[in-house]
Amino acid sequence: MNEIINEKISVISKYDQGKGVFLPVKLKWQGRVRNIEKLGFHHTKRQGRKLLHIFSVVDDRLCYYLSFDTEILHWTLMEVSDGNS
Repeated sequence: MNEIINEKISVISKYDQGKGVFLPVKLKWQGRVRNIEKLGFHHTKRQGRKLLHIFSVVDDRLCYYLSFDTEILHWTLMEVSDGNS
């Protein structure tokens, strides 16, 4: 099941200087903190003049599609999936 969410969320992220990588570590959605266990993919996308960083991340049971807006520095939870269509 895939569910479109499109809600602003809180995210704790880290930057690994050695690898040159910026990664989300935890997200807070619906009052619960979810620990990110694995990064699926990361790519950038332009929306007009905005640069968005798109992440696919997994916790212990769900896959989350996140967007980080570099212009306003906001995280958005775009979609949630349990892996079943």
